[in-house]
Parts: sequence; structure tokens; C-alpha cells
Amino acid sequence: MFKRIFPSTSSTYKHIHNLLHRIDTDIIDRLELFFPMWIMFAFQHYLVKSYDIAIYRAMEIDLNRYYLFSMIPEDWIGVVNIVLHSILFLWLMNRFESFGPFRTVKRDFQTNFLLFLSIYAFIDVLIFGKMMIGLFLLFIVLYILYRSDSLRSKIVSTIITIIALIFSIYQEEPVLSTSAIVYLPFLIVTLIFKSKEYLGYAQKYLPFILFIFLSTKELWFGFMGLGYFIFFYCYYYFTTNKGYNWLKFDSN
Repeated sequence: MFKRIFPSTSSTYKHIHNLLHRIDTDIIDRLELFFPMWIMFAFQHYLVKSYDIAIYRAMEIDLNRYYLFSMIPEDWIGVVNIVLHSILFLWLMNRFESFGPFRTVKRDFQTNFLLFLSIYAFIDVLIFGKMMIGLFLLFIVLYILYRSDSLRSKIVSTIITIIALIFSIYQEEPVLSTSAIVYLPFLIVTLIFKSKEYLGYAQKYLPFILFIFLSTKELWFGFMGLGYFIFFYCYYYFTTNKGYNWLKFDSN
């Protein structure tokens, strides 16, 4: 669509190209890595609205486990939470760039930032309760898939996904249980076909599937995610005249 509206030979394309080139590429790389972190914060927001969490009992929240496509005023808390955390992490990454998880080289995401998020999700179990365990396990799966493309890593990822599925079903938590059962075929395909292309699909579709099913609960997050995809599609088109390799965090 953008290629038809803004062909690379047009003056408008060149103006937008020059404008986007002024943005620090380090900021772009960091923002692109934040999508799984956004998922984590949106999932926390969903848990607070749906389940009895000890530290939030004083707020007397009207819990509802069966709502869909939420767009209520209180959802601005989730939006602000994501925005403020993004600003905070951008500042921390700029201030402490030598700290492993905050390095701007995108390949470091494999062993640093995603592992950092996995630990973050594990710590959040203490705050949001056992419902966070399933997301923690799926983050570990994503970390392993980026860490290694060995058969053992794929088998371990499949086993952990099955554990996350069983645990989420036992807890009657629909977002992660549905995400896990939809995602399992992607892992099975990577086990059967030893191809980096299929591994790439497994890496990309885990956060995408989580995003899709979480958006059925938190519609506001669906709009935020849509804005994320549109922005990066535009950015890569206008700066490199190439397609956006969406949710492929270790690509250059």
C-alpha cells in the first residue's frame, strides 16, 4: 500500500526518508525489542481486572473473567504503564549501555534482553501470583529459540510449552492456554523440518499469537500493537525501501 501511495521516486518519499533518518537508530532498535515487554504489562493489566490478586484487594476492583474487547476508562492505566516503562527503559538503556540486557546490538537480544524479561516475569509471580507462571514459561521458550537452533532446544521448548498449556488449563486461564495450543504446531513443524525458515516462524509467531489473544481481552492493546506494526513497517520502508521483517528481533 505504501509503495503505491509513496513510490520511492516521489518527493514525499524523500522528505519522509530524511525525516526518519534523523531518529537515532539505537532508539529504533530498542523500541523494536520492547514488544514482548508490552505484552507482559498488558497481561498484568488483564490479570488485575480478572483475578483476585492479594495486593490489589484494597482497590475493590469489580472482577470479571469473561469480558471481551475491553475499552473502558481504566484501561488508560495500562496504556500509561506501557508508555512510562518504555520511556524508563529507553533512559536506562542510554544511561547504562554497557549493561548486557541494555546493549543496542540486536543480536544481544537472544541472550540478554529476552532473558532479562523472563527473569522480570518470574519476579512478577511474587506480585501477580501464579497466573504469571504461564507467561514466564512462554518467555523462556522464546529465549531458548533465540539462544539456540539445536534439536535439544526445540524439544525443550516444546516440553515447556506443553507445561505452560497444562498449567494454564488447570488455572482456567484462557489467554495463555489458547495461545499455547495454537502455538504448539509451529514447534512441532520445527522439530520435523530442520529449517531455519521454520525456526524463524516459531520465533515470530509466539509473541504474535500472544498479542492476538491478549487483544481479544484488551482491545486497547490491540490498537497499540497495530500502531507498533504500522510504525515499523513505515520506518523500514522509508529508510531502507525494504519490507519489515516483523517481530524478528535478531535481524539486522
